[in-house]
Amino acid sequence: MEVIFSRNTSLLSRLIQRFTGGKWSHNAIKIDDYHILDSRFPKGVQIRHFDLKDYEVVKVMGNADTAIKHIEKRYDVLKFLWYGIRYGDKPWNNPSQMICSELIAEAAHDSNLKGKTPNEQYKYLISEAYSSE
Repeated sequence: MEVIFSRNTSLLSRLIQRFTGGKWSHNAIKIDDYHILDSRFPKGVQIRHFDLKDYEVVKVMGNADTAIKHIEKRYDVLKFLWYGIRYGDKPWNNPSQMICSELIAEAAHDSNLKGKTPNEQYKYLISEAYSSE
């Protein structure tokens, strides 16, 4: 499975990068050369036209079909806000909604990816820890 880590020049992307201290603000699963599966505000999980400009692709063990079953889930705004303020023991989560990094963790079947931002997932996936599994 190919996971795409991306960023753009929008205010939201720059805020995510600032609050997470990283290079990437979004991630998606590559379906084919023209389509991606991701979760974006406000519509949530959908298959979309591949419209990302500044990105990097990382090969990940996993199955996109696992993520496809989440199509139509709304975007989890509360979980997104939690990443900005990190209040409480664990992320606020609505199980009927999903953010982009949650979709990646689900498809990869890797507990090390759960509860992480796109940038944290990227760092883990390119690390020695992941490549030696």
